[in-house]
Amino acid sequence: MDEHVELQEIIENQEDVISMKYIINHLVSANKLKVYIRIELFEKEAEVCFEEVMQYLEEQGIVYGIRENEIKEYCKNKEYSKELIAACGKEPENGIDAKLIYDFDISKEFKFEEKEDGSIDFHNLNNIINVKKDDVLCHIIPAQDGIEGIDVYGKTINYKKGRNVSFNNGNNTYISLDGLKLLASTDGSVEFSNDRVYVESVYRVNNVDNGTGNIDFIGNVVVNGDVKAGFSVTSKGDIKIRGMVEGAYIKAGGDVVISKGMNGMGKGTIYAKGNITSKYIENASIVSDESVYAEALINSDVSAKESIILRGSNAAIIGGTCQAEQTIYAKTIGNKTNTETNVILNLTEYQQQQKEYALKRKLNQQLEKELINKNKEIKEIDEKNEIIVNSGMDINNKNAVKKQLIVMKIKVNNEIEEIKRQLEDTVPIDNIANHKIICKGIMYSNTRIAIGWMKYKVRQDISYSKIYNDGNDISIVPLNPSDIE
Repeated sequence: MDEHVELQEIIENQEDVISMKYIINHLVSANKLKVYIRIELFEKEAEVCFEEVMQYLEEQGIVYGIRENEIKEYCKNKEYSKELIAACGKEPENGIDAKLIYDFDISKEFKFEEKEDGSIDFHNLNNIINVKKDDVLCHIIPAQDGIEGIDVYGKTINYKKGRNVSFNNGNNTYISLDGLKLLASTDGSVEFSNDRVYVESVYRVNNVDNGTGNIDFIGNVVVNGDVKAGFSVTSKGDIKIRGMVEGAYIKAGGDVVISKGMNGMGKGTIYAKGNITSKYIENASIVSDESVYAEALINSDVSAKESIILRGSNAAIIGGTCQAEQTIYAKTIGNKTNTETNVILNLTEYQQQQKEYALKRKLNQQLEKELINKNKEIKEIDEKNEIIVNSGMDINNKNAVKKQLIVMKIKVNNEIEEIKRQLEDTVPIDNIANHKIICKGIMYSNTRIAIGWMKYKVRQDISYSKIYNDGNDISIVPLNPSDIE
């Protein structure tokens, strides 16, 4: 019986094959994103309809991205011998890699400035990139997610994730809390070396010349050698120059120290908000918001808001003009050839202080009168209160009046305290004799002295003297030990 059934199935299958008019073949790409079909006809006049192709694809499990319009045209035009892309999956879109973006130029190329005449300015090489504390040095654009794909069988195709990047940071930097920014932890110059970002709070250079160009730095500057003529060093901090300075421009937000001195050649300039210290200064213009210290000042214009102090074996001021507000201290002023030398003590602040003191005294006189009147008011309030207490008024009226008197007394007491506070505010009293010129050695003739509104020309050499404005005239007196401490 079984053998009979099996034989019957074979006969039926053979009959089906014999009756077939066509066969549909398909090929799926390796990534399962495309399905190619081709139809082989067993009879020349055979036709294949759209529905039959769709049924075949369904039987093969192909369910996504079926190109129905293309299949319809394929069947309508009977293009059976051609290969048709019957279905297309959706390719995954891979994630985007994170990017590290530098917020400063890392090329290290000098950017030359062109002058009006077309020539190149080799003094300004723009080779320092200044940054302030908390400035962003570089930042990361985070990796972005991709989009999943779908194959022709309707299954998900995973995307490739974007790669992350990290900061390679060095000294004086920190990473933001979100991990996406690298910032400066101090003022300085940002540097990029060996793929590492760091900030230098002190800018160091051997010499300032054509090799470096001008220096403009937000922190401290140390020059191990010299600053050549025509160049400039500008710093928001201190400037220390271990060599000498020629006809250059020096500007500091702090102190300036020049170990071997300065020959300004008539065009050199130093400005500092702090002190200026130099072995010597010759043919230069010097301005300090504090004090100037040197061994010699020669044919220079020197101005200090506090004092000009000359120390050392020479301690000389020769020629030029020296102006300060507190003290000018030197061993020698002028020279034997009677070079005109100007020393000036500016008493503008002292005079302004005296005006303020006079106004304060006048105000205090008025306040003292007010204080006397307010104390009288307190006494009157106390007397009224005593009368009310001893009067025959009923208790309710007494209490009402007493409350009014208490309020009045509190108000007057507050006014008294304010007057006392204003009386305690004092204006510093400066002694005019504190503004002085100290000459430990010789002040030569043709030295011209100006102290405030008084002027004096030295016609004969002066030795070992203190010179000051006593309010009426220029006084010249012998030095005391306390004057030369």
